Amino acid sequence: MAYQALYREWRPKDFSHVVGQKAIMDTLRNQVINRRIAHAYLFCGSRGTGKTSTAKILAKAINCLSPVNGDPCGVCENCLRTDHEETLDVIEIDAASNNGVDEMRDLRDTVKYPPQYGNYKVYIIDEVHMLSTSAFNALLKTLEEPPAHIVFILATTEPQKLPETILSRCQRFDFGRISIRDISGRLKEAADGCGAEVTDGALMLIARAAEGGMRDALSLLDMCLGYSSHVDENLVRNILGTSDTSFLFRFCDALSERDAGSVFTMIDKLMKEGKDPAVFAKDICGHIRGLLIAKTSPDDLSAVLNITQEEAKEYITHSEKMTFTRLIRILDLYMGLGTEMRYTSSPRMALENISIKCCLKTAETDEQALSDRIIELENRIEELNRRLESGSFKAYGKTESGGDAPRKEAAEKKAAAPERKTVKLSQPEDPAVWKQFMTMIRQKDMAAWSFLSQGSLVSSRDSHFRWQANRKEGEQQFIAVLNNPERKKIICDCLTEITGQECTFSALEKDSAVSAADSSDDAYLETLYDTFGKEPVNIVDQIK
Repeated sequence: MAYQALYREWRPKDFSHVVGQKAIMDTLRNQVINRRIAHAYLFCGSRGTGKTSTAKILAKAINCLSPVNGDPCGVCENCLRTDHEETLDVIEIDAASNNGVDEMRDLRDTVKYPPQYGNYKVYIIDEVHMLSTSAFNALLKTLEEPPAHIVFILATTEPQKLPETILSRCQRFDFGRISIRDISGRLKEAADGCGAEVTDGALMLIARAAEGGMRDALSLLDMCLGYSSHVDENLVRNILGTSDTSFLFRFCDALSERDAGSVFTMIDKLMKEGKDPAVFAKDICGHIRGLLIAKTSPDDLSAVLNITQEEAKEYITHSEKMTFTRLIRILDLYMGLGTEMRYTSSPRMALENISIKCCLKTAETDEQALSDRIIELENRIEELNRRLESGSFKAYGKTESGGDAPRKEAAEKKAAAPERKTVKLSQPEDPAVWKQFMTMIRQKDMAAWSFLSQGSLVSSRDSHFRWQANRKEGEQQFIAVLNNPERKKIICDCLTEITGQECTFSALEKDSAVSAADSSDDAYLETLYDTFGKEPVNIVDQIK
């Protein structure tokens, strides 16, 4: 007898053997038991999730002469004819190759004939989304009001391509991806049935690579068994061309440390081992995803990734080496690499280019990026502190005798440095003081500097600075802005810092009487300064 592929040999024969779709199987089984058979079903989902197999089981169950709890018995004449494809009551149509209007017109003409052996005549249309618009229109009327003995089962991986008029006339069942645990369990049954020895780690690797498709998983196991009857993790990695987890951890560590040399070396090693750059990019995406999950929900990591607690702890430890934003950036770059490799002439160069970009320091200035950079610096400081406490290297500034010579030297230099002189504002006409103030306010409040530039300081008596606009136009606007409490505080703080004493500020109208009085007082003070000087004078009574 010719060899039969595993995915055909282990195709489920009844509802109870379909893996990972319990809710759908229970619904269909109850419909068979209660004889509530709909005239049209739509099975949709990704590849290898059991759509066509379920359609065949349903077709066999509704024509079974003695169903067992909703499942086909598998031993009656109708079941045997269906298994051997010797019945005209179950007709399978591949819409990918029969997508024209003529085929649908022929179907419309044949549905009028009653079933040959069973109670229903079942049409299974696979990949129904491939039908043309005219073919859908030809099918629509028959699908809406078929004869009582007709059942349509439509299967597709892309239900969004079906017209709403078709969708609304079908009972829709969405087949989800099968879990890794369920896939590995069925693979274990298949391996035991073949008399092969397959390790649990190898089964998990195959189940992950199948991405929720049972047919893909059985095909991969078939490939591995074709090489050897003893299948372990190394054999599976060689067949799939993937990298082991330890290598991925080392590669991500090199990215976190921005070690471009190590990254180049590891990529070169991959190429010499004959690994596919596209497969490696996909592995890196999955690994970075694991690190992101470890960073966001470490408690659920083992359940989400289907890994052991020890592996989960390793993921959590390595995820602490990079910030959340950087992990997302690396994931974005490698996800884009998958599309780029389809069109590039050198996949290796594309892989090296993206890897080096991941090692470069980015110049993001958004709040999250700046926060992450601060976190990186804090982590480095913590690492230095740990090394200081462990005594792995001497603290900066410590000499062999235990002194703090460099620190003392820095203190002496600081003491020897000349102190910055603060200018005491005594005259409003002093250009150096006002220039210094305007320079400082320009750095702290550009709007205040702009308004102050439209006027001049007229008085600074008793540390109270008075300002007036140069023209009447816009004077009230200038006064309102400059006398605003918040802006006024900024101006006073700048003046206090320059003069070294508590200062106040006010913006006055151009014809204010206060300014004239202050000007006369200042003129009088100027005459006194010319006579006695500005330096303080101690008057001592000399009694003889």
